[in-house]
Amino acid sequence: MEISQASDTQPGVDGVNREKNVEATTLGRNDTRHSLAREVSGPPYSIFGPGTKMWIIFLVSISALISPFAATTYYPALNVLSDVLHVSPTMVNISITTYMIAQAVAPSIIGGMSDNGGRRLSFIVSYVIFIIADIGLALQTNYAALLILRMVQAVGCSASIALTVAVVADIATSAERGKYMGYATAGILFGPAFGPTIGGILAQYLGWRSIFWFLAIYGGILLMIFIFFFPETCRNVVGNGSIPARGINRSVLSYLQQKKLARHSTEPGGEEFIPPTRKRKFTFPNPITTLRILGEKESCIVLLYNGLFFTGMMITTASVPDLFKAAYGLDELKIGLCYISMGTGSLISALTMGHLVDWNFRRHAARLNIVINKGKQQDLRRIPIEKVRLQVVVPGHIIGTIGLIAFGWTIKFETHIAGPEAALFIIGFGVSTAFNITNTLLIDLHRDQPATATAAVNFVRCLMSAGGSAAIIPMCRAMNPGWAFTFIALVYVVLIGVVFWIMRDGMTWREEAERRKVEKAAKKREHQGIGDIDLEANSALRDAEVRTNELQSKETDSAKD
Repeated sequence: MEISQASDTQPGVDGVNREKNVEATTLGRNDTRHSLAREVSGPPYSIFGPGTKMWIIFLVSISALISPFAATTYYPALNVLSDVLHVSPTMVNISITTYMIAQAVAPSIIGGMSDNGGRRLSFIVSYVIFIIADIGLALQTNYAALLILRMVQAVGCSASIALTVAVVADIATSAERGKYMGYATAGILFGPAFGPTIGGILAQYLGWRSIFWFLAIYGGILLMIFIFFFPETCRNVVGNGSIPARGINRSVLSYLQQKKLARHSTEPGGEEFIPPTRKRKFTFPNPITTLRILGEKESCIVLLYNGLFFTGMMITTASVPDLFKAAYGLDELKIGLCYISMGTGSLISALTMGHLVDWNFRRHAARLNIVINKGKQQDLRRIPIEKVRLQVVVPGHIIGTIGLIAFGWTIKFETHIAGPEAALFIIGFGVSTAFNITNTLLIDLHRDQPATATAAVNFVRCLMSAGGSAAIIPMCRAMNPGWAFTFIALVYVVLIGVVFWIMRDGMTWREEAERRKVEKAAKKREHQGIGDIDLEANSALRDAEVRTNELQSKETDSAKD
């Protein structure tokens, strides 16, 4: 074990280990044992300690607030803007649609930039764009300017969610990712709870323009915090945190961390984790990379499920101002207060369900006799990660679907306001559970490009939500709210079949994709005249073959039974 660990830091020993691995392969040693040896050896997945990890998670969590704040503080002012700009409520809702469209496209550029150039630079660029857009929105006086500036605002804030999820993937292993993902997305879900309330108070007492001045100030505070205190976490830039950050990637916290590492490495028995730095070439972000993820069978199915289910929450939030004003005659402040129940449900989901996801991971690992080593990334080839994640999604899916039906009919019959408020809480809890866990699954499937994978999530969910937000008010007027939301719920009743489909076949799809990837790499190397693929690729190919044979054997046994 010690030799294997040294192989990651000492080139000379690495060559010896490669020769030993060749000998082990020649002797026909068990591939599973070889995989587990790689899994537990080497430096830790991240050098950041628990305290530093929680600080990083706290920063990205409050950062992620700008996206839901920008979307939801605006909702209580929809009716006011309809009167001020002399347009219909449906036309004002189009500003939500244009916002969603821009939010779908922007993360594919900024997210790709962060995977190559670092998280800090992407955060800083996003905040600058966001602040400029908010100042423009506070000063604008016509409908066209509202639409355009809302799109610019979306460009500035939409990447925050993709970057937040990417940072979690940078510092947390698959075994602990559910917990950290829950803490990080708590900020994302805090926005829907209190954003509309803040927007309602500002619109009621200071006017609708104060909403955008508030957002500009908040963006400025985040910009200062991230410039000085947020450490670079991108694994393509700083590895597990041990490679010194340079230039814009370096913060005060990074400087202190590097000094601590330097002292530790010079102590007797201290272990040197700082490898030689290499100059990185700037790569212009390619949005096509996001679309390639849509071309992968399993990822595409998960993305479509994620987007369709999340759309239910977005069309509900977009419909609240119009439906609650018509049913209960509420003003802007009271409409803002109505969102607290949905946001609270989302927040409770984020703080609790992540622990359940991690427990389910440990349960499956124990069943497969896989040892989870704290701080080390697990080899997911032997773990049915789709089943691990989606088993927790099923109850969330059912709860969210029930909430949509209850919301539509309580509004239709104009029950006591406690009825739709309880339904909003149920929707918030159920939809957030399904959305967060499928996000975690996509990161597991794309551990090398977490920001790009989350940008793909934004691309799909925002485009779907844009269409849903534009259609929901006409649907409610044509069908009445009860039948409109029942129709959406019926779509989700069918959609739950997709969850069980992924649980059943997802691991097979993943192994087939890995096999194709290895074969493609082998052909590329042969074409370039490099020779045989390396031992790791050989091991991956053998593992895929073994797993394929096992599945075929199981299918044959089932057919016989």
